[in-house]
Amino acid sequence: MEESQKFAGEDENAGFASPVMDLMASGALIMLSVWIMIESVRLDMPGGLATAPGLLPFLTAGSLCAMAIGLAVMAEKRRREGAETAPSEEIADLRRTLVLVAIIGTYLVALSVASFDYTVQLGSWRLGYGAFEILTIIMLTTILLLYWRKSIAQCLTVAVVWSTLLAAAFRYVFTIPLPGSI
Repeated sequence: MEESQKFAGEDENAGFASPVMDLMASGALIMLSVWIMIESVRLDMPGGLATAPGLLPFLTAGSLCAMAIGLAVMAEKRRREGAETAPSEEIADLRRTLVLVAIIGTYLVALSVASFDYTVQLGSWRLGYGAFEILTIIMLTTILLLYWRKSIAQCLTVAVVWSTLLAAAFRYVFTIPLPGSI
């Protein structure tokens, strides 16, 4: 007979986050999903409810809200049972989270004020790099250095390849202009 194995997440040594962190995450997810649900209801319904453009975002946000409420209930139950992590681990997690929030905030502010385009010629193909690509490469490299902890060359390579492929798909396949493009 096989032994039953329980799911432990992507990192089997990670375990649960602290109940306080789960409560904070669920609160943020609930606020985000309620906001998206409100905005989706505000969209016009040209043909009726079945063809409303806000229907899918509303349902998606509603399911996210339900999952976040479930996370909050489980976290509160674990908190009442006394399932806490060591204070030093919780402080370290909180610091890492705050650093990530600061990095993402800086990225969003930089995207809102920066606007430029560079073009790179690759044979007969012109590849445009705007503020979105450059800032994404810088921020993604920074995040990877802090959390992945590989060499700067590996982090930069992943950031450049990923950002270039993603931006090229939006620019040249879907023809969607990216933030910061002139």
